[in-house]
Amino acid sequence: MSQERIESLRRAVEASPDDTMLRLILAEALLGAGLGEQSLPHFEVLLHAGALPTESLLQVGSAALDGDRLDLARACLEAARHAGVVENVTALQRRVDERLAERSGADRLRVRADGADGQGGDPSRDDAGPESTTFDDVGGMAEVKKLIHRMVVLPRSRPELFAAYGRRTGGGVLLYGPPGCGKTLLARATAGECGLPFLNVRIEDVIDPYQGISERNLHHAFETARAVGPCVIFLDELDGLAYARHKHRGSEARRLVDVLLQELDAIGSDNSGLTVMAATNAPWDVDEAMLRPGRFDRVVFVPPPDEPARADILRVHTAGLPTGEGTVDADAVAARTALFSGADLRAVVERAVDELIEEALRGGGEPPLGTAGLLAAVDRVRPSTLEWLQRARAYVEFANGSERYEDVAAFLRTREVRRRLAKGE
Repeated sequence: MSQERIESLRRAVEASPDDTMLRLILAEALLGAGLGEQSLPHFEVLLHAGALPTESLLQVGSAALDGDRLDLARACLEAARHAGVVENVTALQRRVDERLAERSGADRLRVRADGADGQGGDPSRDDAGPESTTFDDVGGMAEVKKLIHRMVVLPRSRPELFAAYGRRTGGGVLLYGPPGCGKTLLARATAGECGLPFLNVRIEDVIDPYQGISERNLHHAFETARAVGPCVIFLDELDGLAYARHKHRGSEARRLVDVLLQELDAIGSDNSGLTVMAATNAPWDVDEAMLRPGRFDRVVFVPPPDEPARADILRVHTAGLPTGEGTVDADAVAARTALFSGADLRAVVERAVDELIEEALRGGGEPPLGTAGLLAAVDRVRPSTLEWLQRARAYVEFANGSERYEDVAAFLRTREVRRRLAKGE
C-alpha cells in the first residue's frame, strides 16, 4: 500500500469524520500496510458510533480476550465487512482509487473494440461498429457453432419464439478447451452473427499490481461495454480473473471475484444490452459461483479443430507460399494431424518452410512447398493439446461429480484420443 494513498485517505477522513465507509477503507489500508496499531483508533470510532451490530462483534471480543492487538484489528475489519453497513464499500474504494490513479497516471486500461493491439481510447457507439467475422470464417466445428447459435444468436434473432415458451434468455457463455483452438475466434464470430460490436477484455487489461486498480479496471470494462451496448463483451482467461476463492488465500483475488460477480449480476447497473462470453483453458480453476444460473451457466467445450477446420487452417497458412506448378493437398495433411491445434498447424508449415529455406541456401532458387514436405514436418511436431487432454482426463475421472464436463469426457473416449493418450505421445 503506497504512503501517498494512505495520506490521501487520512485527509479525506479528516474532512469527513462521520463517513463510516471512508473510515473503514482507511482502517483497512493501514492494516494492509502493516500499521495495525494505527488502524485500531478508527475501528474504535466505528464501534462507538454503533456501525457494527452486537451480533457481529463476537469475533472482536474473542480477539480482545486473546490480547493480540493485530488480531483485534483484523477481527474488527471482518466484523465490519459482515455487518451489512458497508455494502457500498467497493464503489467507494473504486472512487478513491480513481482519484489517486488520475494523479499517478495509473489509468492504462485499453478495451479493444476491434481486436487490435494499439493504444487508443475506449470504444464508443461511433467507433465500435458491428463485428464482421462470422461463423463462415470459422472452419469446421459444426456442432460447436450450432450450439452457440442456439444459445446466443437465436434468442436475439427470434425473441418471440423464446417468449412463447417462457424460455429464459440472458446469462453468459463460457468456452473452454485446449489453448490455441479458436475460442476467441468463435466469440468474435458470435458477435458477427448477432450483428454486434465485439469488446475483447484481456487479462492484461485488468490485472494491476496496485491494490484496487484491478477491480476498477474490471468495472470500467463493463461500464464501457454498457455504453457501447448492445454488444458482446468477451473475458479472456477467465480463470485468471475469477480464480476459485477456496484455492486462493489472497484477499486481492477474492475482491476481484466479488467485483466480477457484481458486474455479472448487474448490481446497480443495466446489463440488458450485454452478451457476456468468456474463455478459459482451466474451467476447473474458475470460482464455482461464476457458473450459477444467470452468470456463466452455459459451458461449451471447444475441442481441437476437426479435420475440415484443420484443412481450412492449413490453406490459410500456406496461402501465398511458393508451390511451383502444383498445389498443396491440405485435406491429406489435415487427415494426418488429428488433435493438432491451430498453433500446431502453423508450426508444421513453419517447419516445412524452414527445410525449403535450407534447401534454397544450399542449391539456390526457390524450391516449392509441397504436400510431401508438410507431411514430413507433421512427424516432427507433437500436438500441444495432449498435455491439456491428459490433465482433463484426470479431472473428469476423479472430480466430475456434477457431470458438467460430460462433453469433454465423451471426446476423451473417442478412438484417436484414447490411442494418442495411451501411447503417451
